Amino acid sequence: MAKAQDDKQQIGLTPETDESIKEIATIYFGGSQQDAYRFAISYAIAADLDPAEAPQSGYVTKYSALGTLESGSSLRDLLEILDVGDPNRPFATAEKLAELGIREIAQRLEGNESFAEIIASVAA
Repeated sequence: MAKAQDDKQQIGLTPETDESIKEIATIYFGGSQQDAYRFAISYAIAADLDPAEAPQSGYVTKYSALGTLESGSSLRDLLEILDVGDPNRPFATAEKLAELGIREIAQRLEGNESFAEIIASVAA
């Protein structure tokens, strides 16, 4: 398991994706951007999106990784068990997954897919 000081302590999204999460959260998550962010991570894992394809920089802080996004170790444990991303930087991996997940969800919604169809496509 990674040492806390080796990983990101503050995580976020790029400015463009931050605008998308606001709209997605308002419509589908009762306004909770944290829930939309967590969902985007799950979606990206289920859709097998590659964290290496996310931007390497340009993120604007949204959350404290420990305490806001995660209070225990479930996210870190999940990424380690599923062997997703850099095992030494699970929060950096989660940030990239959220970025990719929100981007793809927003793109699919703009393409007139319903949220239910998007969920069903990764729920198998």
